[in-house]
Amino acid sequence: MSSSRLGLRLAACLLNISEARRKHIVENIAKAALLGKNGRKHPEVSVVSIFPDQDYNRSVITIAASVDELGNSILAACLESFQSVDMEVQEGIHPCLGAVALIPIYPLVDVGVEECGAVARSERKLGVVCSLLIETISTDQNSS
Repeated sequence: MSSSRLGLRLAACLLNISEARRKHIVENIAKAALLGKNGRKHPEVSVVSIFPDQDYNRSVITIAASVDELGNSILAACLESFQSVDMEVQEGIHPCLGAVALIPIYPLVDVGVEECGAVARSERKLGVVCSLLIETISTDQNSS
């Protein structure tokens, strides 16, 4: 498989967390995704955007990373969410099941859907519920 000009094979996660109204909590969760195990910013991980929805009291944090590092970033952000989001007081117009609502993983550059699925499955083994949203490519492949 070829690699991008930067030499990275990239994937993205649109992490949905059950918090939007307390900005410092959302920012801490995003920051957790950026840091490696040593506490320093990981060079192959970026938070591309944070979209808070005040009515739903949910935020989407878009994390882009090398496919090899994305799982660690997702896990760090999820752990921070579990520690920071108080579901006893969480309320919004959209029902939620927990501090982390959804973890879709998408291929970006030189990464296939299968590898994104492997990231999701590795996170599931660690106790984090992941969902992989696959474009119609897989449906098209099955119908051929």
